[in-house]
Amino acid sequence: MVVYAQTSDDPLTFDLHFAVITKNVDAHRIASLEQLKKEVDILNMYFVAENRKAIVKFRFKSAAFYNEIRNSDCEFVKLGDATSPYDSDRGAALFNACNDLRVRDPRAINFYIYDSYAPRIGFSDTTSHGRRNANRPYVLIDWERLNHSDQSAEEHEMGHAFGLYHECVPGATRGTSTNIMASADCGKGSGGRRDIGFNALQVRTILDFARQIRARLKK
Repeated sequence: MVVYAQTSDDPLTFDLHFAVITKNVDAHRIASLEQLKKEVDILNMYFVAENRKAIVKFRFKSAAFYNEIRNSDCEFVKLGDATSPYDSDRGAALFNACNDLRVRDPRAINFYIYDSYAPRIGFSDTTSHGRRNANRPYVLIDWERLNHSDQSAEEHEMGHAFGLYHECVPGATRGTSTNIMASADCGKGSGGRRDIGFNALQVRTILDFARQIRARLKK
């Protein structure tokens, strides 16, 4: 496991721990240490308000790769290649039960790279997820959406991790300029380019939960 020392105690700066939980060898080639560090840069560039100002900041803390954790006792690792649709409540229960520090860092926001599943198309889906989880947040990003490659997955899922819900934008297409949290069908599915920063209400929500998250992660 690669670990970097923490720097100054900035109340609005959050450490990120990465774990690659899929056995997919193509994912392993994409999710390199260099790319995981780049994911932090992506978040710091795009997790911003509409005026492009930063709301919180992120820093790379550590990373664990599949061969290190494949035999972990944490059932959460098995979600990396699930053969059924993702269940958010079950995922949270498995995450909270995990005590393997390589898989779940209790003092960081955990960022997982996995291979998502859809019942009709198998592992051709690229769904990602984010959850605040009572101020112990984590995100799961399908490996094919790394490097900001599809509808702003990093900042969108991190938005969920900071307590945001979808913004309803009926009829939005992939070419429509939309809020980061946009959903074309009002709760499920993608919505536009998600290239506009967080609005004022979303910024207030993020900052409110940021303080709570920081306090929880320090315990």
